[in-house]
Amino acid sequence: MLYLLMPCMKDMMLCKNNDGCWFWGVIVLFTIAHVLIYSFMPYVTDDYWYMYYLYDYCKGLDTSFPMDDLLNCWQIHYLNDNVRLSNIVFTLALLVPKIIPSIITGVLVGVSLWLSSKLCMIDCRNRLLLVALAFVFSFMLPWYEQMFSLCFAFNYIWATVIALLLVYLFFSESKQPNVVLSLFLGLLMGWWHEGFAVPLLGGFVAFFILNRREISISRVAMAVGLFIGLIWLATSPGVWKRYETSAYIDVFIILKKFVQYHIPLLILLVTMFLIAIDKKKRAMLADVRLIVYVLICLIGVLISLCINIGPRTGWCGCLFSIITTIYLWRKLEIKFSKTRVLLGRVFTFLITMFLLSHYVVVVHYAIKVRTETEHILKLYKMSYDGLVFADVTYNYQTSPLAWRKPYFEKFTYRWSLFWMSAYYDNPDKTLRVVPTCLKNADKLNAIKVKGDNPFMIYDGFLFAPVSGDSIVVDRFYEVKIGGIKKNLVCLNFPFTTTSGKEYYFAFPQRGIFQLWFGDIEEINQLQE
Repeated sequence: MLYLLMPCMKDMMLCKNNDGCWFWGVIVLFTIAHVLIYSFMPYVTDDYWYMYYLYDYCKGLDTSFPMDDLLNCWQIHYLNDNVRLSNIVFTLALLVPKIIPSIITGVLVGVSLWLSSKLCMIDCRNRLLLVALAFVFSFMLPWYEQMFSLCFAFNYIWATVIALLLVYLFFSESKQPNVVLSLFLGLLMGWWHEGFAVPLLGGFVAFFILNRREISISRVAMAVGLFIGLIWLATSPGVWKRYETSAYIDVFIILKKFVQYHIPLLILLVTMFLIAIDKKKRAMLADVRLIVYVLICLIGVLISLCINIGPRTGWCGCLFSIITTIYLWRKLEIKFSKTRVLLGRVFTFLITMFLLSHYVVVVHYAIKVRTETEHILKLYKMSYDGLVFADVTYNYQTSPLAWRKPYFEKFTYRWSLFWMSAYYDNPDKTLRVVPTCLKNADKLNAIKVKGDNPFMIYDGFLFAPVSGDSIVVDRFYEVKIGGIKKNLVCLNFPFTTTSGKEYYFAFPQRGIFQLWFGDIEEINQLQE
């Protein structure tokens, strides 16, 4: 902790002018915003998966320390999921009031922004670059993929701070820790999350190859710690199961994911290309620190492209793509005229105000999601079959300014619904949340959706009568939204109206480009 506090205090002492106030003001506001978001957000998705094995303690039925339940939970995840230290620490965090780990996580988001600025080599004099860093940090990392669940926060937000601290200390010439602490930090990162440890180890090894004169015992200890931690993670059968079933090599899908999820790397590559064609500046690309950063982000992105789990697997790659790009912009040291300085200040102010507006909206939605969740859980406990008629905020109904934050899919994601049901009642009483207007679906003045499909639409909601004795399973349809056709899966949730007629509520899983661009215009069944 001292390795964080000492440089932080030093930076604050050196930044006493207006630039310094703005610099630290942005970081403080960034921190407060995330403390509020995490504090207001209820448990979601994987949080319930782990809480299920600690049911008696979490529900207050048994106040004694649940050692046996913890061991059982860890054993199950060791065999079927992973043995990351992040999940072990997260499980322990479930034993205390949620507000405590939520506040810590929010603070760590602010710390990660500050550490990123250190790796970018920017300080209080570069407030435009800082707000640019905060902007891309907010909008180009996959926050939308359940990152505001507590479980994922431990896996990615906490891992971010450990990774950034390790890289910061690795390149520090005056603050390198002793061998024991270096080994510990490397081991901590290696065991915490393989999605961060593998790229860092690759970057450190590249440093040793390119810069043998700078090899030190502390740096080697960090790399050794990373390696040992990764070896320990590899002992988990669950890790191999996950990667064996999710790894793939499909050029089309890889290119699609690259363009859709790795815009920061695209920006970095364009920046490097523009520097490379300038004879006076191309020498910048031979910087060893830059090469290490680039390798870390490339390995991180490659993991994401070859693993079919989710955009979150590319978090480390996206993070270091952002850091490397800002680092390059900092190294350009562009000289500004008075007019450009004025424009820089205007842009700094505008971006800051935009970020402030963004986080006010996100905090508002976090409160809304919490209120809706508490209401639905009350209704669920009173229901006999898990059916709840309630109005919730769906992702496509949110403001684009929120940019899919904090998380709106907990009632339209099968995994989340299963574990919520298992935790609060039982898996057989599966929670199903249907819009209140559909309670009398058979009496609504609904319109038939254009195309080859069974759906009626009312107030933007799709529903259809149950055909035969079974519920229509989730299936893909060609859905036209905003003039664009795309194959989307429609999740179907059965319900019974007040008059006893059976229907199912269909929810199309819109992609990012279908969220805010028009209503459903046409749906057609896909030919097999």
